[in-house]
Amino acid sequence: MRRPALLLICCACLGAQTAAVEGLVVNKATGEPMAGVHVRFNNTSSSGDGQPYGAVSDRAGHFSVASLPAGTYLVEGKQRGYFHMPPTGGVTAPRVSLKAGQHVTDYRVEMAQGATISGHVLDENGDPVQTGFDAEPESGRAMNGGRWGNTDERGMFHVTVAPGKYYIVVNPGNSGMNQPPEIHTDGSVEALYGTTFYPGSATKAKAVLVEAAAGAQLTGIDIHMARQPRGLSISGTVSGATEGPGGSMVMLQQGDDPWHIDTAGATGVGPDGHFRLTNLQPGTYRLCAFYAFSETRLYSLPVDLRLEGDVTGVNLVLAPGGEMTGKLEMAGDPWPEKLTVSLEPAQNGSMIMEESALSADVDAAGAFRIGGIGPGRYRVKVLPLPENAYLKSVRLDDADAPDGKLDLSHGAQGSSVRIVASRNGGQVSGKLLDKSGELVGPLPAMVLLVADPKEFDLDRSSKMIEDGTYSFQGIRPGKYRLVAFDRLLLGLDPDSRETIKKPAAAAEEIEIKEGDRRVKDLKLMVKEDASAKPRQ
Repeated sequence: MRRPALLLICCACLGAQTAAVEGLVVNKATGEPMAGVHVRFNNTSSSGDGQPYGAVSDRAGHFSVASLPAGTYLVEGKQRGYFHMPPTGGVTAPRVSLKAGQHVTDYRVEMAQGATISGHVLDENGDPVQTGFDAEPESGRAMNGGRWGNTDERGMFHVTVAPGKYYIVVNPGNSGMNQPPEIHTDGSVEALYGTTFYPGSATKAKAVLVEAAAGAQLTGIDIHMARQPRGLSISGTVSGATEGPGGSMVMLQQGDDPWHIDTAGATGVGPDGHFRLTNLQPGTYRLCAFYAFSETRLYSLPVDLRLEGDVTGVNLVLAPGGEMTGKLEMAGDPWPEKLTVSLEPAQNGSMIMEESALSADVDAAGAFRIGGIGPGRYRVKVLPLPENAYLKSVRLDDADAPDGKLDLSHGAQGSSVRIVASRNGGQVSGKLLDKSGELVGPLPAMVLLVADPKEFDLDRSSKMIEDGTYSFQGIRPGKYRLVAFDRLLLGLDPDSRETIKKPAAAAEEIEIKEGDRRVKDLKLMVKEDASAKPRQ
């Protein structure tokens, strides 16, 4: 008798560790209960096993889900022709955080009937255009996202969306990019179309929003493609490849900030060494070539251009990457058994590929040598740094390199770098609080520690947490701002620096000195904080 009793006790203990949710599914417009809605709970915790839980609402709209492990869940309501709507004022998927043994009895799922939008895409002559289209929410972080598809042979599109406001946009792609223009001997001009917003604007600023109410059927949303002028061109030659220039690539980069430039185009090089980039808009560009089909990678020095008309005769000369020597100093003993210094690309559109990692081991005297460095901008990294260590200073030749950034865009040959590391970095840790000042339960959150809220690296400045506590160590002395937010509430993605800048600028500034051990609890940023005014 003791064994069955023991099993019953164990089962009861296990059951106490789970949670349950029940509630009501309603039509958001009428408040009436909805039957047959599939309600699904998806665990967002990395520690979860990925097991989804679900239920189907009954005739009274009631649903119930039991035996949910503690954690944070994304909630989905699904029924054909309807969309699960976020809570009032929300923009992202609803979620619920559950503690062990918790029983939620009043969870509300609101559904709304979808709206349909249809129309045609036409060229300047009124002829149909087969192309891709998007129904893009006015808020790029809307819960139900957008809808996309392709027009048919009649240029017609038809899409069902959640209630809301949308930009309807078509994008035929980079028409004519890297293609020579047609030769017209009759005096006509080739039609070239670019991205077009309803009803016929080349820019979002002049677009007309389409408002789709629940159950609406919007027809006649016709888009007349906006013609764009044929762009400018850059042409020239590439030389220096040992096995012939035919395997080389030319990359075009653009951007006002040299540390955040983007790839604007790329093209191969012909067997005769010639290249041509076409259909470019006026602006400032950087042009460079590389050859990756031999044992030794070859790179050209970059050429900066101000494009106001066609540019010809650009000569890019390929050569092996440069070599840089260095010295690493670190106070205190013992050193880690093995230290490695690496250079990581610090800009978008870099010619450096992941498989060509630039790194070298540090010898007993702290010296290292890295070869094969292509022109570019890099960030110094030392691994493995001892616990709580940080890079105190980095100097390239005779100049400081703030934040370990090295500008080697004009070659690395003969350069030297001096790195000083300290084992006495600052630390800051704490707990996350909700808007009422109470400790939050387990939920996916991100905490940022930034020195400059206008310019920061999201990957290097953030900590993903799920247990309601955070900790940063190895902090360089300086003034910082801390901000925490619920990732699901804001619907952020890896490109959300702009969304974070305002609340980061509004956060309290704290000073962290060398060796500091600070404790600071943080309130989670909510939606309205995104428009907060920065602190002076």
